[in-house]
Amino acid sequence: MKKGLVLVVMCVAMLFAAAPSVSAQAPSDEYKATLEKMLELSGSMASAKAMVPQMIAMLKQQSPSASTSFWDGFQKKWEEKFGNKLAEFYAPVYQKYLTLDDLKKIVAFYESPVGKKLGASTPAMMAEGMQIGQKLGMEIATELQQELQAQGNK
Repeated sequence: MKKGLVLVVMCVAMLFAAAPSVSAQAPSDEYKATLEKMLELSGSMASAKAMVPQMIAMLKQQSPSASTSFWDGFQKKWEEKFGNKLAEFYAPVYQKYLTLDDLKKIVAFYESPVGKKLGASTPAMMAEGMQIGQKLGMEIATELQQELQAQGNK
């Protein structure tokens, strides 16, 4: 059970670790809204939001006595506010590298036919990429075990 909680914490930490606690100049509401729109159009938001049910499923194991209606409500609440929170935490990071004008141009790209195609395909490509990454990780681990065994290590 603790392993599941640690995994959830690690997933959330990976999403938000890059966000600094204090920014030289806090991003404007317009910047955050434009970033959120860009994340939505690019397909990145859909990929990130797909993690919410997975995290909730792991958290359920930590509190099995909580009712199904509690978990359904909790999940619904976080599915609704996840995008805004993600944009809020990522805005200072993006602001270091991209201006509001840059984001607007990226949004314009994602509103074009090829941009829409890329945005719609991104969640599926990310999911397939995760599977490839898992296979590669397993291959690395297998090779490591074989080499350790060959050297007499366990």
